[in-house]
Amino acid sequence: MPRCFVTGCKSGYDSAKSAAEKRHFFKPPNETSRLQEWQHAIPRSDRELTSSCVVCDLHFQEADLVKNFVHNIRGDVVVIPRDKWSLKDDAVPRLFPNCLKYLSKPLRKRKAPAVRSPLQPKRRNVQDDAEQENTAPNTFDYGERDGSVSGSVTLDSTQSLFEELSTMAQEGRRLQGWSTELVDSVVQGRPPRRESPPA
Repeated sequence: MPRCFVTGCKSGYDSAKSAAEKRHFFKPPNETSRLQEWQHAIPRSDRELTSSCVVCDLHFQEADLVKNFVHNIRGDVVVIPRDKWSLKDDAVPRLFPNCLKYLSKPLRKRKAPAVRSPLQPKRRNVQDDAEQENTAPNTFDYGERDGSVSGSVTLDSTQSLFEELSTMAQEGRRLQGWSTELVDSVVQGRPPRRESPPA
């Protein structure tokens, strides 16, 4: 009698023979990809699964087993139990009751993804776009390190604020009321400290 390939399974051993329960054994598929799928599913690293090994019915989900012949005779469905069970084409051993619990969790079959319509682009408010174009450019006063104002910088929407602040920090100019310094490639800006109100 064949012995089950799965680690810890006693199906096929003399000590596990029982008249009440008949075990059914299945050979792995001959296709290389399906054979690798079985090898990956069975938690056994000491031996490689070959086409001469067998796996018993305890390790397959009920839906994967074909236990009956089903015939339609003159409109009547006739079900005849099989002596030798078979497997569905996509069956893979998934249940391992004698192994660690997490190894025998049956995998859920995924549903086909729902058909989705392509996303439509969001509508932009034309009035908001017009207002943004008409807004005045940003103007900043700058001064020397002693705090005196020596000029102003006007940035339009296309000019990079970072580039302008970097240039100002390198030249020692500063925004009115702010201190800036260039550290590596980052311009740090800090607001002035407020004096505490008199008590």
